[in-house]
Amino acid sequence: MDPAFERIIDRCRDGDREAFAEVVSRYGLQVLRTARLIVRDQQLAEDVVQETFVRAWRRLGSLEHDDLGPWLLRIATNESISAWRRRNRFQALAERFGRLREAPAGPSSEERMDLDRALGRLSPELRAVVVLHYYQDLSVEDTARTLRQPVDTIKSRLKVALRRLRELTGSKEDSNG
Repeated sequence: MDPAFERIIDRCRDGDREAFAEVVSRYGLQVLRTARLIVRDQQLAEDVVQETFVRAWRRLGSLEHDDLGPWLLRIATNESISAWRRRNRFQALAERFGRLREAPAGPSSEERMDLDRALGRLSPELRAVVVLHYYQDLSVEDTARTLRQPVDTIKSRLKVALRRLRELTGSKEDSNG
């Protein structure tokens, strides 16, 4: 982290709200993109961003020498998953008890959807690893660090997510994958 920004972080730890506004300005768009891609709703994503920065402000003292970006993305990802779950709690419960479960079938031509819509059909946990790895361009290791998950878990989730995205979009898996 550059020394000038480290001083801003130190000012934030001392309670300087103007310094924290610089943090929000620097990372706000990245946090919003991450939240929007996970929760799939602009208004909910904006709520997630607000909650992310409120939590970051409260917990800034616990940030030691971690890079601020991955730390904020971890908070945003966890908040996004929680917000998505709260919003979709009834549907998740109904699916768990088999009342709304769709019949398993291969994708018809009508069901072949674009990647954005397919991404929305993934669970928030799978969507989070796809967003961080492919949209935020984090390595598998950085994604694992950000989510505080083992690298093997992230690799497994990416594999499952990509397989599911291929099914939803009707894409053929290449011979390398």
